[in-house]
Amino acid sequence: MGSHLILIFSFLLVSSIILVSSFENSFGDDVIATSVGFEDSTILELKNSRGNTANIDSVRIWLSEENEFKSFKTEQGWIGKNTPQGVIIFTSQNEINPGEGVKFGIKTTKQNPVIYWKALDSSGEVINSASTKTTILETDDEKSELNELQITGIKDNSIFRFIPDKPSSDSNFRVIGENFVPQQSLDFYIQNNFEKKIEIDNDGRIFFTAKTPKTQDGERTEFILRDSGGNEKIISMRISEAEKRDILETIKLSIGNTEKDVKRGDDITLDGMGTPGSTLTITTKHPDGGIQNIETIKVNSDGKWSLEQLISPEIELGQLGIEVSDGKTKILRNFNIISSTLINVFAEKSMYDPGDVIHFSGKAVPGKNMSIILEDSVGAEIFSRSLTVGETGFVDFEIDISRDSLEGTYVLHLFQGDEEGIAIVGVGQEPEPILVLRPIKLNFLGNEDIQISIHGTPNGQVSLILIDSADREMFSDTINLGPNGKKMYNIDASELTSGAYIISGKRGESVDETKFTVGFTTGSGSIVVQTTKSDYKQNEQVLILGNTGSTNVLLDLTIIDPTGEIIKKVETFSDKFGVFKIDNFRVPMDGKHGIWKVNAKSGSNFSSVEFSVVDINQELKVSLPKDSFSTAEIINISGTGAAGGATVTLKIFDMNEVKIDELNITAKSDGEFSTIWKFPINSISGQYEILVDDGRSNTSIEFSLN
Repeated sequence: MGSHLILIFSFLLVSSIILVSSFENSFGDDVIATSVGFEDSTILELKNSRGNTANIDSVRIWLSEENEFKSFKTEQGWIGKNTPQGVIIFTSQNEINPGEGVKFGIKTTKQNPVIYWKALDSSGEVINSASTKTTILETDDEKSELNELQITGIKDNSIFRFIPDKPSSDSNFRVIGENFVPQQSLDFYIQNNFEKKIEIDNDGRIFFTAKTPKTQDGERTEFILRDSGGNEKIISMRISEAEKRDILETIKLSIGNTEKDVKRGDDITLDGMGTPGSTLTITTKHPDGGIQNIETIKVNSDGKWSLEQLISPEIELGQLGIEVSDGKTKILRNFNIISSTLINVFAEKSMYDPGDVIHFSGKAVPGKNMSIILEDSVGAEIFSRSLTVGETGFVDFEIDISRDSLEGTYVLHLFQGDEEGIAIVGVGQEPEPILVLRPIKLNFLGNEDIQISIHGTPNGQVSLILIDSADREMFSDTINLGPNGKKMYNIDASELTSGAYIISGKRGESVDETKFTVGFTTGSGSIVVQTTKSDYKQNEQVLILGNTGSTNVLLDLTIIDPTGEIIKKVETFSDKFGVFKIDNFRVPMDGKHGIWKVNAKSGSNFSSVEFSVVDINQELKVSLPKDSFSTAEIINISGTGAAGGATVTLKIFDMNEVKIDELNITAKSDGEFSTIWKFPINSISGQYEILVDDGRSNTSIEFSLN
């Protein structure tokens, strides 16, 4: 290329405003055209496709009628002529062979030119004809965008290889590649012959099969991957003739039985039969077809093959496919990836908005009732109910989230006897990773290890602090969770005195703590237990308080509904002052109306208290102190029957049904609400209406302005 052309081209790449052409040709065409420009200067590049059979002998370019050429530059060995008709004809003694290219520099009277071009062979036949359209980019921040446009499929670190690594003449082989630009296309050539178009998956990987040409022994052959910008990756090797030997046995590819459901963190074994000495490709695929992993193994001399594969503890739950191929036959097995726990229940979406209905579904222990508790982003229990689990173990349920709910990560706890499950969901934002600490039991003897189950992010690092009942730090520690995000942490109880303890864990923004006791016994003396109210509604939190005649003793609390069914059992203890408190029980949404009972027991000591669950299905009502007002008055608006804690919306309309104001207030836990309102200035006398809506039902009331 001439020095001026080099200078213009270099200047274009560093300028504050550049022009990049969008070209109409696909890279499977015979000739590919691209252009870049700055102000009135443009570089046009033509590349002769590897798949083309003709050489480019000359090039003709022209502009649209409103634009004209001012000057042009050519590469060395080329000459150009600007004809009276406004067509520049470029010719050269050296033709452009397939796989080669040429650049021309031009200046035009108007910026952003549309360049029309023709590429011709030595006999004057047109190989290709098209146009390039130039678009403007704001560049200091978008130089990288120019590079992205040029690197449309192949990156510097893109690689590919063959299976087998040295295929013989006229034989099938497989191609595996990675680090390509996701969801782009590539052209695959053998020598200059176009073979097929390849689609890159979501993870930047490629996998396809091809066949080598018939070659003389030792003849070198090029295998090329080419993207739409002309970037290439090439493997060049000598292809040998196939060995002339008798194949003793050809065995049809097969795979043995496999489990349908596989837990995260499990090792699975794949085995089967195949042709001895052949190479198998094991491809792990996502449901959308994206490749997660590719492995290759050799079939043993007896025709057997086997592979152990770890199911990543971090893999998404759902479908996973594993494809086994010998280059001729493919076998696909689908697996359902489930959690390693017996309770596997998840939200349908990862995030919901306040006021939405969260849909949960999954599997639990068949034939065993399950209790569910939903905690909001600050750990407050906002929902509780019990579910009957059928013989299939499948569960499906919904939870309403009020419009005034806090945003953040919500945790659903699921209990079936000794089994416990956890599901997280975001309200108003994507959920954050959580950390959960649980002792395997409440009280430990002085001669046994204290075991704390820790659940968090796979391979995450967790900081721990142990605090005694006097709020003194006993020790701190840092641990690493396993690949499944779990660890059983041990504390030697002999190093602790009798008492109550709190162990707190933190990882990033995730924090949790749990309590346990050492050396506590039953036998409390007199027990006093009470609730803070006598009447509760469904889904209302119940605070249970009490004290014992002796301090530091263990208690069992049982909560029973009016039918006699045990709804919840709680292990707790009284502290050094003899006080105990239960603040994590909420009347289930479907809790029975009537008299409920709380039984507290410690050894032979027993006490109980009753409370009522009342019907909340009362009618929504709104009231005013009178029917008629003046503009100077402040109006007191009150009502009853709203959903407890819900946002109540009041809309006020004039006589023409035009909304003149809107108020949002929060109802009390008993459904009562109240606010004040004053007429706007210049309000007109007439009839007005207040429409009240709590998200569950609505009502209205009319009044007049004198």
